[in-house]
Amino acid sequence: MLAAPPTGLDFADREILDVLGSQIELFRAGSGPNLLYLHGIDAIEGSAPFIRELAKNFSVIAPSHPGFGASDCPARFDRVDDIAYLYLDMLGLLGIDACVVVGSSFGAWVAAELLTKRPELAQALVLESPLGLPTANRRERNVEDLFMLSRQQFNQIASIEALPPKDMDESQLRREMRRDEALSLFGWTPYMSNPKLAERMHRIACPTLIVWGEDDALIRAGYRKTFAAALPSARVEVVEDAGHCIHTDQSEALAALVREFAGGRAGVEARQEVNGGVA
Repeated sequence: MLAAPPTGLDFADREILDVLGSQIELFRAGSGPNLLYLHGIDAIEGSAPFIRELAKNFSVIAPSHPGFGASDCPARFDRVDDIAYLYLDMLGLLGIDACVVVGSSFGAWVAAELLTKRPELAQALVLESPLGLPTANRRERNVEDLFMLSRQQFNQIASIEALPPKDMDESQLRREMRRDEALSLFGWTPYMSNPKLAERMHRIACPTLIVWGEDDALIRAGYRKTFAAALPSARVEVVEDAGHCIHTDQSEALAALVREFAGGRAGVEARQEVNGGVA
């Protein structure tokens, strides 16, 4: 029997899905076109308000990444590349051939890796505060080092209202420790990036929206320019009164952007399937 779901996600159905021997924690909520949501540095529980908003218009499928939450992390995994291939297998098990893909922060990096491998999967792609491209050069660092931050600084950047450790139950402490360990495994070196990703991103052919928080304390302007150059056809939006985790600071505004940008495209795909290819 599954333990209680993490705080804030009791509205979603939770299951443990066996993906080629790896047990992956998966949340489902809502109805409508399929939407794969890939969480960020604050783990799946940090995205609960955003997932609730997305579920008003989409059938949301939201896994905890390997090593996060209650998901296994296979011993051979050490790159975000590995997560992307596992999700391709997971989507195959779920019978999902096409969907809207939304990724936040670390999860946006996962989304980009996923779609360089299978571009036809996404009807539309939304990248919120995406990581994944080189974060520094010889002269400057364009992304702050998460691993040099105090717990208080990390929580501030991730918009986490965390309980003191003494007030957390064992399950909450375990999930927080697993998040930190997984971020270190996949993002330690090269820091939060894949040096090869930029030269593969031309394979992402679907309509793409990149969303930045106006007050992002993690990602600097130089990195945003690099990302724009890697996806020159993407639409870019900046959300006011939002930091790195827009999904927490402005969950309703971000969900509205997803609906406006991706909802129509996903609806057309769904109607084409129902009508045998005729929209």
